[in-house]
Amino acid sequence: MINLVSLPSYELHRYLGARQVSDSRVQFCIWSPTVDCVRIHVDGIDESVVLSKQDSGYHVGEIDNVRLGDRYYCSFDGGPKRPDPASRYQPEGVHGPSQVVSRDFEWTDGEWQGVPRELLVIYELHLGAFTEAGTFLAAIARLDELLDLGVTAIELMPVADCAGRWNWGYDGVCLFAPNRNYGTPDDLRLLVDTAHSKGLAVILDVVYNHLGPEGNYLGESGPYLSSHHNTVWGAAPNFDDTNHGRELRRFFIANAVHWLDEYHFDGLRVDAIHCMLDESETHVVTEMSHAVSQWSAITQRPTTLIAETNVYDPDMLEPLCEGGSDFDGQWCDDFLHSVFAVVRPGEQLCHRQYMPGTDLEQTLQWGYIHEGTLRGERGRCKPTMPVDTRGLIYSIQHHDFVGNHPLGQRLHQLTSPETQRAASALLLLTPAIPMLFMGEEFCCDNPFQFFVDFGDQHLRDAVVKGRQREYPQHDWSGGILPTDAAAFHDSKIGSALNGDQVMRMWYKDLLSYRKRWINDGVLGQQQMTVDSCCADGLYIVRYLGSSELVTVAVRLSELPSETGIREFVAGGQLLLDSCPNSSASNQLLPNHAKVFLQKLP
Repeated sequence: MINLVSLPSYELHRYLGARQVSDSRVQFCIWSPTVDCVRIHVDGIDESVVLSKQDSGYHVGEIDNVRLGDRYYCSFDGGPKRPDPASRYQPEGVHGPSQVVSRDFEWTDGEWQGVPRELLVIYELHLGAFTEAGTFLAAIARLDELLDLGVTAIELMPVADCAGRWNWGYDGVCLFAPNRNYGTPDDLRLLVDTAHSKGLAVILDVVYNHLGPEGNYLGESGPYLSSHHNTVWGAAPNFDDTNHGRELRRFFIANAVHWLDEYHFDGLRVDAIHCMLDESETHVVTEMSHAVSQWSAITQRPTTLIAETNVYDPDMLEPLCEGGSDFDGQWCDDFLHSVFAVVRPGEQLCHRQYMPGTDLEQTLQWGYIHEGTLRGERGRCKPTMPVDTRGLIYSIQHHDFVGNHPLGQRLHQLTSPETQRAASALLLLTPAIPMLFMGEEFCCDNPFQFFVDFGDQHLRDAVVKGRQREYPQHDWSGGILPTDAAAFHDSKIGSALNGDQVMRMWYKDLLSYRKRWINDGVLGQQQMTVDSCCADGLYIVRYLGSSELVTVAVRLSELPSETGIREFVAGGQLLLDSCPNSSASNQLLPNHAKVFLQKLP
């Protein structure tokens, strides 16, 4: 048997869990260093089998007469039957048996090389709410719709299996197993393979800062959970344990690589990366990035790593050799909340404070408002020079923005469709990576609410109280409880044909020009200048190319103004107008955007 401790982290996933070695023989490998005896109980086989424990804490063994589709449990030191910590599929849910499934698939994407970062237009979606059926296979039918819009990548909210019939996905406990509510592992592979055949990249949201509160049996199988770290969402992984932290980190890194290797995902979005608590000399985030980079180099498959940092992290995109984490992108919510502070002054949808007008001006000019690192302080700052925003992901709404509102309301419902059209011009015509939230492009009127389906009533009550405690600035007296089935069913986005076609065409036109100007080298940070009149909600972004000048003029204000845009726009052709019935090209109505193109001599 291979020495698993000396195995590179980017190869460990190939051995963890149940792995078919012949038609009727399966090898099991479970990391349980604090357990003396691990037994495998296979349905249909009378006698359980004890795995052999290695010095490294891995329990390994092969069992005859086990085939694909067979179901099995593990037991640890004579305890109750539990799922495999690295189970690849849980057909009966997180409390039921694990299933032996094939890791092979007839892929057709051998020539696929992903989407370059500068061409990324990300579409965030929840598998269960994206279609009426809420499955991997049903999602395939909507890919052409996204291609037609101008999207180049879809980002799936977490699919690791968790308790219940529906969940946002951030309560995962079977980290290697795709959620059975969405379909089988091969269904997920087919979704990714089909997306690649159409030219769409697929990014997966993964959660390594905590585990869900129901069905979390990892603590029974070994030192997976920390005794001195915790989060508001649940138990934290034991990344910095003195004795077992190294192999525990390798387990989670193996999980990350397994999604890339076994499912051909193009990248990972790592949830709340600043909440991955680790006091080790080298942070697990850095180790993960290094392992993914090694895997990518060996397989010759480009990989995109995205960190949900919420604020700008100056170390996150820096190379490993310069002390950074070498990620490719990071969520920077300062753009979203700065826009919202302009259109809904005085209303805060997160714990950080944003100032109307001036914060959006700073974000456009310098890239961000708040700064923080994995282990450093996080707070408001005044940049001394612009940052490279090509690695920052901006949005005007996403699952947290919408779903953490008591009514699950979207931007056009909190403001107006006119406001969204104006804001989306800034979003889609800046050098940062834009991200849309499902249904945004056609003003979906269905809410996106927080929903869970835990079986334990005490836990259900705790979720309701916990949300109210986490977001005390909101009025929670109305709306549907997250434990109500309607919270999930009402969140399905429905057909784009039933939505706002004017909005969809606006997004499509903006994305078409974005693609053209990026390919022409016009839409770049070096070519970008910003003018603003915060008092009037006026923001002007210009791009000076070698032969043309592009001007994006946006007003985010409900009030009329005497200020026109004549002094900001020196002629040129009006290409796009979010209010096409406006009377003159040198005027901006409240919540209005115009895009001009001027040919240079």
